[in-house]
Amino acid sequence: MLHTLKSKIIFFLLFANIFAMGQKNDSLQNALQSQTDKGKANLLQQEAQIAYKKNNTSQAIEYYKQAAEVADKINDRSIIFSTNKNLGSIYYVIGNFQLAKDAYTKALKNTEEKSIEKADVLYAIGNISFANGGLPAAVKNYLDALQIYTLQKNSNGKLNTYLALAGIYERQNNFSSSIEYNLKALSIFENNKDKFRLLSSYENVGNIFLNKKKHAEAEKYFDKALKIYREIGNKAGEAITLQKIGKLNSEKNNFHQAKEFFKLSLTIANNANAKPLIVLNLNGIAKTQLNLGEYEEAEKNYLKAINISKEIGQRIELDEAYEGLRQLYNVTNKKNKSLAFHNLSTQIQDSMFNDSILKQMSNLQLIYESEQQKNRIALLNKDSELKNIELGREIQIRNFLIALSVLMLILFAVFYYYFNKNKQISKDLSLQYKLLEQQKQELTRLNNVKDRFFSIISHDLRNNLTTMKLYFDLVSNKNYVAKNNSDLTNEIAMSVQNNIDLLENLLVWASAQIKGIPLKVEHIKIHKLVDQNIKILNSSSNQKNISLLNLTDENELAYADLNMVNLVLRNLISNAIKFTKSGGEVSISTEIENNYLKVSVIDNGIGISKDKLKIMFTQHADSSSKGTANEKGTGLGLLLCKDFIEKNGGEIWAESEEEKGSCFNFTLPIK
Repeated sequence: MLHTLKSKIIFFLLFANIFAMGQKNDSLQNALQSQTDKGKANLLQQEAQIAYKKNNTSQAIEYYKQAAEVADKINDRSIIFSTNKNLGSIYYVIGNFQLAKDAYTKALKNTEEKSIEKADVLYAIGNISFANGGLPAAVKNYLDALQIYTLQKNSNGKLNTYLALAGIYERQNNFSSSIEYNLKALSIFENNKDKFRLLSSYENVGNIFLNKKKHAEAEKYFDKALKIYREIGNKAGEAITLQKIGKLNSEKNNFHQAKEFFKLSLTIANNANAKPLIVLNLNGIAKTQLNLGEYEEAEKNYLKAINISKEIGQRIELDEAYEGLRQLYNVTNKKNKSLAFHNLSTQIQDSMFNDSILKQMSNLQLIYESEQQKNRIALLNKDSELKNIELGREIQIRNFLIALSVLMLILFAVFYYYFNKNKQISKDLSLQYKLLEQQKQELTRLNNVKDRFFSIISHDLRNNLTTMKLYFDLVSNKNYVAKNNSDLTNEIAMSVQNNIDLLENLLVWASAQIKGIPLKVEHIKIHKLVDQNIKILNSSSNQKNISLLNLTDENELAYADLNMVNLVLRNLISNAIKFTKSGGEVSISTEIENNYLKVSVIDNGIGISKDKLKIMFTQHADSSSKGTANEKGTGLGLLLCKDFIEKNGGEIWAESEEEKGSCFNFTLPIK
C-alpha cells in the first residue's frame, strides 16, 4: 500500500503540465523584446517546458522564475498560478520539498475557490506533507481536495485522493479506514469502466488491485499502462509503472524479476534526477537483494537511500531504509547495528504516531462539540414545535367557543369536530414530549462522557505531564549532577509511555462512548497477535528486565473482532509488566474450554488485593493503581477490555494473590 501511494504521489507530480512545444527559438531574447508582458510570460513558460522535457532542470526553473516575475508585475493570476504550480512540480521531483511547498502555496492563493485547480494543488501539498512524514497535515490537505473533487464530480481526482488516504490510514494501522477508502476507490472504477478505459487510467486500477493484494489483476492493468506509456514516449509514467511492477513481483517473492524492474525504473529516474523516485527504487532493490542473500549490495543501496532521504527530508522512505538495515544486520548477526537502526526507525515512527494521536484527539473534540451543538439545536427546534402546536390548539379552542355562541344549531357537529382535532393534537404533544425527553437524556449522557473525558485529561494527563516537566527541569538545571543517568532515563521513558497508553485508551473509550465502535468478527490467530504485542511492548519489559513468554498454540483460532482483541491483549500485557517487579516474568497461554478459547495473561508480580478485585471491572469506579516503577493509569484500560470481550460474546475475570502474582483470563468463541 505504501509503495503504491508513493508511486501515485510521484506520478501526479513528476511531469505535471509538461507538453511537447516544438524546438527552442535560437533568438529567444529577440523574440521576448517583441512581445507584450503577457506574451513574454507565455513564451518563457513554453521554453521552460521544452527545457524540462530535455532534462535541463536548472534552465527550466530559471525560465519559470522569469515568467513568474513578469506575471507578478502585471498581476495575471492565471499565469502566476501556472508558473508556480509547474515550479512546485519540478522542485518536488528534484527533492526540494520546502521550495516546492512555497511555490504550491503561492499557486494556491491565485486559484478560484472550489475549482479543480485548487484541489490539484491541495493534493500536491498533501503529497509533500506525506513525504516529510507529516501525516495529520497530509490528511487535512487530502480531505480539503476531496471536498472539491466531490463537489465538481471529478472521478479521477477522487480516486487518487481515496488511494492516498487509504495509504496513510494503513500507515497508522487504522485498517478499517484504509479498507473503507480502498473500497470507495474501487467503486469509482467499477461505476465508470468505460470512462476510465478511454482515459487510459489503467495505473489507478492496478493500484487498487495491488492494495487489495490481487496480484494477477494488478499485473494485468500495470502491463496495459506500461504499453501505453511506451507508445506515447512518456518516460515518467514508464518509470513509475516499472517500479510498481517491481513492487508487485517482490510481494509475490519473485525477487529476481522484481530487482530487474526496479533497476529499469532507477535508470529512468537517474536520468530525470527524480530523487523521490530514486529513493523508492533503491529501497526496492535493496529489499530484493536482502531476500536473495546479496547482503553487501543490499547494505550499499540502503545507505544510498538513507543519504538521499535525509537530503530531501523524505521521512517515510528514510524509515523504510532504517527498517531494511535493521533486518539485514539482524540476519547477518550484527546485533548492535541492528538495534541501532531499529531505534532510529522507532524514533521516526513514534514521532509520526504521536502527531497523529494529537490530531485524532483534536478531531475527537471537534466531533464531540459538533454533536453537542446539534443536540442543542434539535432541542430548541423541538421546543419551538411544541409552542407552535400549543398556540394552534389555543386558536382552535377559541374558534370553537365563538362558533358555539353564534351557531347553537350546529353545536353537536362542531363539538364532535373539535373533540377529534384536540385528541390528535394531544397525541402529537405526547409524542413531542417523549422525543424531547429522549434528546435531554442523550444530552445528559454526552455531558457525563464530557465530564469524565476532561476529568481524566485535567487530572491524570496533567499529572503525567507535570512529572515529565519535573524530570526535564531537573536535567536542565545547571547545578544538577547526575548520579544514575540510566535510572532517570528509564523514568522519563516510562512517563512518556504512560502518556501514550493513556491517550490511546482515552481516545478509544471516548470514541466508543460518543459514536460507538462497529464489530467486525473473523477468525483470528491469537498466537500471532500475542507475538505482535510482545514486540511492541519489548522496550517496556526490557527497561524492567521482565521476560515476556508466548505459550499460546499457533494453530488455535478465535472468532472475534481483531482490533478489539488486539487492544485487550495490549492492555493486559502492559498491566502485567506494570505490576511485575524487575527480573519477573509475564506469560500468555491458551486452552480450549467448551467451544471457547480461554486466554490467560499470568505474571509473578505484586498481586491484587481482594477489595481491588471486586471493583476493577466496575464502570464508575476509579480502580487504577501505581505500578512497581510508579507507572500511572486511569482504569480505562480494564473497562475497555471488559466492554470489548463482552461485545465479542466472551467473559473476562481476574485471579490474584498479593505478593504472588495475578492471572487475567478472558474467553472468546471459536465458531
